[in-house]
Amino acid sequence: MARKASAKDNLQERLFQELRGFAEQCGIEVRCEKLSRDLGYRVRSGGCTVKGRKWVIVERTLSARDRLDLLADEIRKSVSADTEIPANIQPFL
Repeated sequence: MARKASAKDNLQERLFQELRGFAEQCGIEVRCEKLSRDLGYRVRSGGCTVKGRKWVIVERTLSARDRLDLLADEIRKSVSADTEIPANIQPFL
C-alpha cells in the first residue's frame, strides 16, 4: 500500500521540478529513471557527460529530499559563477 504524500514531500517535489527546469535552461539534461541493479554491479544517481553534454541521472525511487539534494549538488558543480539563478531556487544552490 502506497503511503500518502505529506505536504513537505509535495513542497520538495515542486522544488525539485523547479530545479529541474533551471538545470535544463542551463543545458543540463535531467533524467529520472528506475536504475536497475544486478549481481556484480551497482548503479547510482549522479552526473555524467554524454557526447559533450552534461546529464544528471536521478533514481526515481529516491525520496523527494534526496532527489532535490542530488540535483542541487550537480547544478552547483556545473553552472558558472556568473549564471543568473532565479530567486526561488537560490536557497538550494
